[in-house]
Amino acid sequence: MDKEALNLRAFNMYGGFNQKGDEYHILNTKTPVPWCNVMANEHFGTIVSSYGTVYSYYKNSQGFKISNWCNDWISFKQGETFEGIYDNNYNLVYGFGYTKVKQEDDEIQKEMDIFISSYENIKLQRIKLNNMSKENKKVKISYSIDPVMGVAKDVNRNYILSKKSDNCLEMKNPYSIEFSNCITYITTVAKSKECNVIYDEENYKVEVEVELLKGEKSEFTIILGCTENQEDILKISSSFDSTDAIEREYKNTINYWKKLVVKNMKLEDEYLNIMANGWLLYQTIVCRLFARSGFYQSGGAMGYRDQLQDTLSLISTWPERTRQQIVLNSSKQFEKGDVLHWWHEHSGAGIRTYFSDDYLWLPYVLSEYVTRTGDISVLDEVTPYLEDKPMNGQREVYDLYRSIDKKDTVYEHAKKAINYGLSRVNEENGILQIGDGDWNDGFSNIRGESVWLTFFMMNVLEKFIYLANLKFDYELVKLYEKKIEELKNSILENTWDTDHFVRAFFENGQVLGSYSNKECKVDLISQAWAVISMKNYPDVQEKLVKCLETADKYLVDKKLGIVKLLYPAFNNEEANNPGYIRAYVPGIRENGGQYTHASVWLAKAYFEMNEYKKGEEILKMITPISHSDTKEKADVYMVEPYVVAADIYSNEEHPGRGGWTWYTGSSGWMYKVIEDYLADNKK
Repeated sequence: MDKEALNLRAFNMYGGFNQKGDEYHILNTKTPVPWCNVMANEHFGTIVSSYGTVYSYYKNSQGFKISNWCNDWISFKQGETFEGIYDNNYNLVYGFGYTKVKQEDDEIQKEMDIFISSYENIKLQRIKLNNMSKENKKVKISYSIDPVMGVAKDVNRNYILSKKSDNCLEMKNPYSIEFSNCITYITTVAKSKECNVIYDEENYKVEVEVELLKGEKSEFTIILGCTENQEDILKISSSFDSTDAIEREYKNTINYWKKLVVKNMKLEDEYLNIMANGWLLYQTIVCRLFARSGFYQSGGAMGYRDQLQDTLSLISTWPERTRQQIVLNSSKQFEKGDVLHWWHEHSGAGIRTYFSDDYLWLPYVLSEYVTRTGDISVLDEVTPYLEDKPMNGQREVYDLYRSIDKKDTVYEHAKKAINYGLSRVNEENGILQIGDGDWNDGFSNIRGESVWLTFFMMNVLEKFIYLANLKFDYELVKLYEKKIEELKNSILENTWDTDHFVRAFFENGQVLGSYSNKECKVDLISQAWAVISMKNYPDVQEKLVKCLETADKYLVDKKLGIVKLLYPAFNNEEANNPGYIRAYVPGIRENGGQYTHASVWLAKAYFEMNEYKKGEEILKMITPISHSDTKEKADVYMVEPYVVAADIYSNEEHPGRGGWTWYTGSSGWMYKVIEDYLADNKK
């Protein structure tokens, strides 16, 4: 084992963290699956991996992919390719906002810094060469892209136009409906006049040839950018026309991200400490809020509940961003009170559905934000409603929804969301209707009522009462206090099963999440949110203790180090079909695997019951480093050790294998729970 490996923390024969914990060094790039780094600003981004560059995009990671995106790790094909560097026996260093590639060939040391400018829509790829030999050497490095200039290569490739201009290769897709004005360009900045640069418009490629004298060093930068203004290309070329300018931007980028994500928490557990002091917030901001893309999905859209939850983690670290999200989301509401499930920010097109929890995340996050920051001014921000296009019997409609003249304050938007939710209560059992799914999208066919949603509504009402008092809305306070009591009574009368709370009721009245079921006898989030929502009621404490014991018995798998979302998995054994969750193999994703989002909620529930040791044990168990700090563990887990996975399998053929990484709301929730309950030894 070499000296560098010995100095790495949680080293697993593939890589490990540096001593500060703010970099991950990959010394063996033959990782079980691609281990990625996401780098982005608000409008431009790229994903690189241990297998090579995945792709880059502009404005929308789904709608305008600059280069081809491939998420097949078995037959992976790079969207952007280097020859001469990042192609043979290279090592990687991943940091917050940057990637380093290190390679040595024929006594030539090669190092490349890849980073996205924090304010310009460009990717800078700075290459440094050092001739260590005793003779002169010629070095040729080429960079090419597999262009898309749209959603998918097979749709857009034939329409791409390219041309060479002064020190630049330009490409565009004039037939793109939404991005026809976008110009993608590749240009170079060279320190040495000995650099010979050739642009190949037919192969979308740039070649740089450098002659190095013995012992000589050289440096040049290949820039990939995109703009809608031809003049911007000249501006960029002028702004980054020297190695000093590029070095300044590199340092600015590193400082920008450090300021955003590196915190000075002092946690007792080493692995939680590493994750909480940079990686969780970096994953949340760069991937969830900026790129909205990862190796396993390139969605591009803004999720109503998704990005609101993500910004919960920023209330104390970047409150302006949380506020911005609240105001934006309030403008994506219909007068009835429902909201867009997701939308594309560049066009305004989105999807209207019957999901039942989306709209409630506005009052939840708003209440948390105001309570924590004291910023009551956000309540009076005024935003419009969306035009009411009818569903016409469809379960979901994708369309362009424009703003109308009617407007309301953010406070009134939040009230409307709550009141709309309260209008959807089954009068027979007092439980809220599930629609086409609640937090669990896979419950798309239940069409009855959601017990979890009812718990969630109780918590939303409790939080919102604080805002209603601030607004002297005392009649609303009385109403919501009454509703909380009604919902609580309905839950206690209709949803308790021996030692836990059931999950839902089908449209035919039959139960889900009960011992009477063959599938899904126990569901995690009903137990977690029973505690979160009813922790202050003395008359239910015994039930809360029991439901957590049941969750621990059936859902916490200490051998695999996972917390299952439900037990047992759906396996087509019952007549009632809960929805597309059945399409997943048992033990995969929501269907009985660990869904990390919910696992963090279990930790939160333990903390709410002052069970700090158990809450911390859950967080330590599901932390990615705990699944990958030896080669044996890493080969089972397979995915990145430094970012949270959305899911981990309990399937008997792939036990403990990590699933979808980077693009998950679990990172934000994990940070918030750590901050709320463990930071500065709050226990």
